[in-house]
Amino acid sequence: TDCGLCGAGSVGTMPVTFALLLLLGQATSDPCYDPGGRPRFCLPPVTRLASGGAASCPQACGLSPGMGSGPGATCNGSLTLDLDGPFLLTSVSLRFCTPGPPALVLSAAWAAGGPWRPLWRRAAWPGALGGPERVTFRSPAGPKARVVARHLRVEFGGRVGLAAAGVRGRCQCHGHAARCATRARPPRCRCRHHTTGPGCESCRPSHRDWPWRPATPQHPHPCLPCQCHPIGATGGTCNQTSGQCACKLGVTGLTCNRCGLGYQQSRSPRMPCQRIPETATPLATTPATSSSDPQCQNYCNTSDSRVRMSLRRYCQQDY
Repeated sequence: TDCGLCGAGSVGTMPVTFALLLLLGQATSDPCYDPGGRPRFCLPPVTRLASGGAASCPQACGLSPGMGSGPGATCNGSLTLDLDGPFLLTSVSLRFCTPGPPALVLSAAWAAGGPWRPLWRRAAWPGALGGPERVTFRSPAGPKARVVARHLRVEFGGRVGLAAAGVRGRCQCHGHAARCATRARPPRCRCRHHTTGPGCESCRPSHRDWPWRPATPQHPHPCLPCQCHPIGATGGTCNQTSGQCACKLGVTGLTCNRCGLGYQQSRSPRMPCQRIPETATPLATTPATSSSDPQCQNYCNTSDSRVRMSLRRYCQQDY
């Protein structure tokens, strides 16, 4: 009987063990965490952001079969592309029908109307023949050289036969995500490190012990949870800038862990701090503030005796 129970127990625990191993394997394979579970800098993969032809351009050549006009593409002496969200650009490729493309200026902007920031300039290819049929702008490597843009514009310095344009890049997740839903509008990162938002641009409400910062290869800057006291705080959230928890009446401290001035600890978890009773003193023994406050002294020393008698009891109270 014992052996039968042991066998049944082993069979019953096998699915649980398999699930634990599966979760452990997923945790260790997360690019945003090292095998020890510590946060680390991570980026989503490079994807194709925009592609297609430029049939709306007056200078465009006939497009090859199956290549339509790209979404959001307009052209009037220049080609403008709307990426439908902020992206880290890696490359912009232009394919021409003519052998000698003219001078090009590639600019990026955060809004549709600009302002436009030049990213890349290319001089005209010398001669009418022998020029390249494709030119590509590649973003320099390094975290400081990254280009983030929502809109792109290519200005042509002369007539050109433009066949197609392609843009590649990755979602702007600020180093806090390794996956991104690029088809969502706007694109939405699958945030890690307890961050939230379309681009992981803020900490979760319960993990705002320090101000949010983008991750870097040197430091992932994860959001650590708020250390709010379970009794002294009204909840688990804290200020994103200072880390200050929301305290109950009479409670103070960054984590709401002690009683404030004039309060003492009680035995009630609902009101952990109660006001210290004050000793009542006669009004005559209360020091008058009119001697230290010139404005109050002028009011109390008025020539009208009736007004002076009605104001004196207010001037003698300590506000």
